[in-house]
Amino acid sequence: MNVINVENGIIVSMQKKHPANPDRSIDIRCGIAIDFITNFINTTFSLIEDLNEYQKQAYLNSAYYLTEFVINTEQVIGRFTNKEHINGWENYAPSLYGINTNYIDEFLKKAQKEMKNVPFFNSKRSVLFVEGESEEIFGNFFLDIEVVNYGGEGGITYTKIEYTIKQYQDKGYKVYIQADKDGKEENNKVKKIISKRLVDKDNIFCFRYDFKNEYDGKIGIVKYIETKYEISIDKPKLSQKICEYIDMSSEQTNLYYDEKFLNTEIGEFWDFLKRKIVH
Repeated sequence: MNVINVENGIIVSMQKKHPANPDRSIDIRCGIAIDFITNFINTTFSLIEDLNEYQKQAYLNSAYYLTEFVINTEQVIGRFTNKEHINGWENYAPSLYGINTNYIDEFLKKAQKEMKNVPFFNSKRSVLFVEGESEEIFGNFFLDIEVVNYGGEGGITYTKIEYTIKQYQDKGYKVYIQADKDGKEENNKVKKIISKRLVDKDNIFCFRYDFKNEYDGKIGIVKYIETKYEISIDKPKLSQKICEYIDMSSEQTNLYYDEKFLNTEIGEFWDFLKRKIVH
């Protein structure tokens, strides 16, 4: 049974059963968490009045996930630095240092995701417009910014996309665009966007055909298999797998020096995302 000590309505410490000796307990201080919550409220609470309901919920979610991040980080540090706690594990003590802390990272990632919806956190200042579902999956996998799927040539009128871009720019966003040429010399919407200086040419990436054509290859392997065997291949799932393989490869080698990869259009798109947007 855990014992929680409260002073003036604030949790100041928690007592938990010792993991190696149930007859003893360990005291986990919450001082850092208290300081964080106090600072967070003092510096942000007065700003939430201008938020809409959705943004206020995101603010509360951010506070929750950040608090969980701070508390759990403090506890792990406490375990690593508490001699009595370490010694209590006896022969199993070395295993403590190999503890999986991925759950702590998840709290921080969730907080960052929520804070994107709260303007005064300034955690989201770039947006990538993409032309299809596969590109959206790819962008979301490698970027920690908002990705908007505008549906390509037939999905949205130029007037609508111009209006949407200006909306983001008015909010302080830097806009990046991915588009498809579909085998043509140029994309008409992109041409207008550049001519009107709506988005800088360097912040636009165009596939010669489209994203799916690049992984389908010259022989059209995906289309060939679907036709020959009368099956339907889940292209979004295929795009997700491509992202995972590229991400895994990037951990094993520096893809910036892999000329064969960078000479593919998917490699060029990956490079565009990493260098232009992620930096």
